[in-house]
Amino acid sequence: MSAGQERQEPRLYGHWRPERGWGVGSLGPAQTSIVFAAVLAPVLAASVAPRAALGLALVAILVVLAVTVRVSGSTAAEAMTRRFRFTTARAKGWTELSGGMLTEHPRRHDLPGPLAPLVALDSDDGRGGRQALVLDRHTGTLSAVLRCAPAGLDLADRASADEWVACWGAWLADLGHRPVIRHVAVTVDTGPGGHSDSDYLRERVSPAAPSAARALMHELIELTPSTSARTDARVTVTLDPSRAAPRPPDLLASVAEVTRWLPGLEAGLASCGVAVLGRESISSLTARVRSAFDPVSRDEIARQGEQHQLRHWAQAGPIAANETWDSYQHDSGVSVSWALGEAPRQAVSARVLVPLLAPGPYPRRVSLLYLPYPADQAAARVESEITAGQMRRAWSQRTRRDETQRDRDDRERALAAAREEAEGAGVGRLTVYVTTTVTDPGELPAAIVDVEQRAGAAKLRLRRLWGAQSCGFAASLGLGLNPSELAGRGRGR
Repeated sequence: MSAGQERQEPRLYGHWRPERGWGVGSLGPAQTSIVFAAVLAPVLAASVAPRAALGLALVAILVVLAVTVRVSGSTAAEAMTRRFRFTTARAKGWTELSGGMLTEHPRRHDLPGPLAPLVALDSDDGRGGRQALVLDRHTGTLSAVLRCAPAGLDLADRASADEWVACWGAWLADLGHRPVIRHVAVTVDTGPGGHSDSDYLRERVSPAAPSAARALMHELIELTPSTSARTDARVTVTLDPSRAAPRPPDLLASVAEVTRWLPGLEAGLASCGVAVLGRESISSLTARVRSAFDPVSRDEIARQGEQHQLRHWAQAGPIAANETWDSYQHDSGVSVSWALGEAPRQAVSARVLVPLLAPGPYPRRVSLLYLPYPADQAAARVESEITAGQMRRAWSQRTRRDETQRDRDDRERALAAAREEAEGAGVGRLTVYVTTTVTDPGELPAAIVDVEQRAGAAKLRLRRLWGAQSCGFAASLGLGLNPSELAGRGRGR
């Protein structure tokens, strides 16, 4: 570097903010409406039915406290609702699955919990091969899983990394112009290397090699499971055929419509530093889901590869599963899941998620779910957020309360988002689901600490999914499931 050449600063990214809407203080629109209704009800009753005013006032106090008091990041009403739903589901037996060879189960082909509506279809990929499409029988959406090999940032120069991030942003922005796309999930599955790596290397030791060389290779192979790591990256694209024009009349036409959209999406990922290895087959998808439920069988499934006879979707589910308030027990594993509580407040570099995505001592799945807003609605949404910020500022001035620094920063980020949207940037909702799995329950506390420390290093604040562990486990698999859509359909059995 010459003396006159200025040092190039790393490019930073930021301006993430939650969708708040209008409201008083930290309350959202629905919470603000409930508080106003609770306050006005006893006042109006005092002029109509004075005897009922006192009782309504007591009820109003309880309602206001339930909406405003927060417990572990959520309101007291939300915490009580979550506890009530989990207790009801547990009483009805919806949180447990117990099956076997001799058990009569009328829905034995369904996966447990929120995964019950999903079924994998084996179809032609339009290029002479086969592909697996995951059908959601509730929503009618079809999800394709793309096996990817992203380029690492360790050996990439800064200009290439900046170009990849810019192309990724353009790829996400383009999703808003594709009405058939419901959402996209990027799933990174990591963990320590298994015995399948040792078997792979042991088979390739030449018997004609010198004895000293063979002894050295066998010694290194024995150390492989403790020193190697496993990383698998996938991009799941969920499409809604009902949004296509013309609308497909049946399932066969829907599969053809989805297959027609996939090549363009795959080509767009190439400029983002991601190599698409192909679309996941039905056997690979079934084996992956089965390995997630039964982690002990992962090495055996990987060792047999495509010869493994997991070609039916019914084989993907567990034999037994039990959801508790703080964990999810399934066959030979115990899992704990989190969801994104808060995105980074400050500007971050392109390597911010490396601590969370890097392999560690325990298996871990990280799934980033992105829901793009249609391009014709993006401008209205960012403008509504600006208006909501101005309403909160006007309320603070009218009540003579000082505006907090967080409110000022949030209003500035909303203005920045509107400027970026006007320049062609996409607008959408992004969330993260993280699941860690252990085979020994005694290792679960250490695995939990490992995830939370890595999330802190990645500038993310995660929220433990108390009472919704099966939902977090399902969301992190990258099968096209959106947990925010589950509230309207109830819990799966």
